[in-house]
Amino acid sequence: MPCLFIIAGPDEGGLHALNVDKPTTIGRGDDAVLQLVDERASRIHCRIQSSSVISSDLGMPVTQWVVSDAGSSNGTRVGSDLILGKVTLENGNMIRLGRTAIVYLRDSLAGAEAARARCKELNIQVADEAAGWPMKAPAAERTLGDEE
Repeated sequence: MPCLFIIAGPDEGGLHALNVDKPTTIGRGDDAVLQLVDERASRIHCRIQSSSVISSDLGMPVTQWVVSDAGSSNGTRVGSDLILGKVTLENGNMIRLGRTAIVYLRDSLAGAEAARARCKELNIQVADEAAGWPMKAPAAERTLGDEE
């Protein structure tokens, strides 16, 4: 299944596999399938879902993935374009919302390292993992109230 790889923002390094049977909602709300820490994201910011179309080349059904804004305050961009309506995603498209940048990857990948390598193959600028954004993830740094 295709996946979403977060390459910038507070959740940098996150990987989410898409499900053909269930739309993926993205936002900071508890009911978002892909929940972000990004305070500039709406509770439900955008939605990605599958769409079956008949291929003009093959004459048979193929699955495409489309993104649509869910009425967010700040809008959703694919590349640098603010989207209105549904936009069909292509391998390597960057989805921007709030402070977050997410890359759509058409292949199923085993983990963040594989996704990072695929982005580099596609010449997509990926933040240095050691740098973090703007700091390392709170769970990794044990800064979420884990007292010892």
